[in-house]
Amino acid sequence: MEEGTSALSESQSSNTEYRVSDDGKVKVPAFITRPEVYKKVKADLDEYKWIDSDYLLATYPKNGTHFAWEVMTMLLQGLADNIKQPKEVLMVDIFPITGSEECFPSPRVLNTHYRTDVLPAEFRKAKTVVVMRNPKDTFVSLYYHEKCLNPLFNPVKHAALASLKLEDFLQKFLYNKDIDYGSYFTYTEYMWSRRAEPNVLVIFYEDLKLNTAATIQKVNEFMGTNRSPELVQQIAESTDFKRMKQAKVETKMIDSVKKVMAGSPVSQENRQKIIQQMYRKGGIGDWRNHLTVAQNEQFDAFLADWEGGKGIPFKY
Repeated sequence: MEEGTSALSESQSSNTEYRVSDDGKVKVPAFITRPEVYKKVKADLDEYKWIDSDYLLATYPKNGTHFAWEVMTMLLQGLADNIKQPKEVLMVDIFPITGSEECFPSPRVLNTHYRTDVLPAEFRKAKTVVVMRNPKDTFVSLYYHEKCLNPLFNPVKHAALASLKLEDFLQKFLYNKDIDYGSYFTYTEYMWSRRAEPNVLVIFYEDLKLNTAATIQKVNEFMGTNRSPELVQQIAESTDFKRMKQAKVETKMIDSVKKVMAGSPVSQENRQKIIQQMYRKGGIGDWRNHLTVAQNEQFDAFLADWEGGKGIPFKY
C-alpha cells in the first residue's frame, strides 16, 4: 500500500452518519467535526422551519461557496463592504442553526455542501443559488483542502492527511462515493437537474471570476434585491479574490460569533492559517499545474464516460 492511501483510508472511510433522501434512494456521508456537535447540528437541521425571506446557497466543497455567499449577502445588505461575520455561522452542515440569528438576522443566506434532496423538504422550497465549478479545478482545490486545511480544523482526526498523495486522492475523487458529501459527479448531476425550477438559479464559478459583474447581476435579478448597476460593480470589485482574502485575514471575530461557534474544533491560533488556506488561489485552470499527462488522460477518459455531465457547460 502506498503512503498516501493509508492516510486517505484512515480519514475518510469511517463514515457512520448519513443524510438520506425522503425515498431512501440517496445516501450521502455526513460531515462531522465532532460527534457531540453533530448531534445538535442534525437535530436543528431536521427540525428547522424555513423562513421565506431567507435564501439558500448550495455548492459542492471548493466550488466557490465563500465567493458566492459574500456576493449574495452584500446584495441583501445593499452594501459593497466585506462581511465581517464568517459564513460558517450560517453553514447548516457544521453549526446548529439555533442562535445564528444573533449574528445574522433574516433575511440571510444559509449555505450547505449537501445536495438538496438529502435536506429536509423545508429547504427544498427555498430560493436557491447553486454554484458549479469544473471538476478538474474542484479536484485540485479539494486535494489541498484535505491535505492542508482539514488537519488545521482537527489535528488529531486528520493528522495523517499531511502525507496524502495527489494520485491517491484522484482515485478516491473519481471512483469512490463514500467521502464527505458524496461524489462530486452525482452531486453535480442532481443539482444540474434542478436548473429549470423557478426557485433555483445555477451559475458557474468560472463566470463569477471571468464575468463578475454580469453574473452578480443575474443573482441580483434572481434574488429580487434590485440593486443598482453601480452597486453591482462595487460588489464585483469588493469580491476580487485578493481583496476579499485580505479583508477576511484582518477581520476579528466578534463576541456573538464566538458564542455561536463555541462548538468548533478550530483553535484561535489556527484561524489565520485556516483563512490563508481556505482562500488558497481561487483561480481557473490551476489543474494544469498539478495533473501529470497520464493523470489528465485518466481524468478525460472518466469525463468522456460520465453521461450525467454531458451538456453541462464547464469552463477549464
